[in-house]
Amino acid sequence: MATTDRILKIRNCSIILIVSTDSRFIDTVFCRFSVQEYSKFRSMPINEAAVALAESGKIGALNLLFKRHPYSLSPFVLKVLASIPETVPIQMYGQLLPGRSFPSGVAVRQDDWVECKKMVNFINTSVKNYDVQIQVKTEPLVKHFLGLLWPSIDELSKWYMDRARAMDDFSGQLDNCLSLLEFALRKGISELQQFHQDVLYLHQVIYSDDNDSETGFNMSLVRWGELPDYEKFKFMLKGVKEENVTERLHNRAIPFMREKFHRVSLIEEVTHSTNQNLEESFLVRWLKEIALQNKLDMCLVVIEEGCKNFQSNVYFETEVEAVDCALQCIYLCTVIDRWSIMSAILSKLPQMHGE
Repeated sequence: MATTDRILKIRNCSIILIVSTDSRFIDTVFCRFSVQEYSKFRSMPINEAAVALAESGKIGALNLLFKRHPYSLSPFVLKVLASIPETVPIQMYGQLLPGRSFPSGVAVRQDDWVECKKMVNFINTSVKNYDVQIQVKTEPLVKHFLGLLWPSIDELSKWYMDRARAMDDFSGQLDNCLSLLEFALRKGISELQQFHQDVLYLHQVIYSDDNDSETGFNMSLVRWGELPDYEKFKFMLKGVKEENVTERLHNRAIPFMREKFHRVSLIEEVTHSTNQNLEESFLVRWLKEIALQNKLDMCLVVIEEGCKNFQSNVYFETEVEAVDCALQCIYLCTVIDRWSIMSAILSKLPQMHGE
């Protein structure tokens, strides 16, 4: 009983006096003061209170709570922010999104005379009631008791990716996903660069102006991430026609192909791999597939564009690749009334000179 009395005196003199006299804090959290709500708020764990504010979309109150209790909330920052509704614009809580390290410039008020390490030891050894511990541990005491806990880079990267996927699943707002990842990159989570690029490619595919409205693109972020790179390349060219294939290749598919092949080449250089799985580019593979569908007119448009200027060309790696691709397309065509198209394809090829 004596121990409880001493704890209650500490709480009355320190915690209640410090917190309950701040009318701005009360007004921000509760909009209008309610004795019952405030008592309930003070008696619950601070992380549960933060989750409740996040779920209700009270970003202003949540922001104030993070400012006043950074050490108490840092172990729960990811769980709290994941509780914010997916439809809330990222710009409203971008300042709360975590970076590589604990936010700089966070200042906890000066310790009261009772908020010392001796008091931490006293609470740990004397107070067995968890509910009482919650009420007596002020922010300076938590700072002395726990110190600073912050998610690792792996945890942060996974959280951002999971959050982006959840946004797309529950709201379909791909713009919000992109904004989230852009905030993450600005906050130094560079490990998300490739994931951000993949989301950007999907955004271009879904919302591009040159999409045929009759095609009906429908692709979730989760499904997009599961697709092999070549399937993504083909999806970018879904519904393409002869009149827009060049534009679609230049704007989407070719940059995607080059970026993917560049990444794989870098990995092979690092690992000294001798496995030759990249002997055929995405474009060559796709042209051969449409040739099998007897779409030689489309092949002609692409090969003609690809053979215009090899110095600045991004379609084919070499003249040999272009010639080999064109010949395979011709051989793969099964119809017998495309001689003029075949002849036109051959006429666009560069002249090969023997050594």
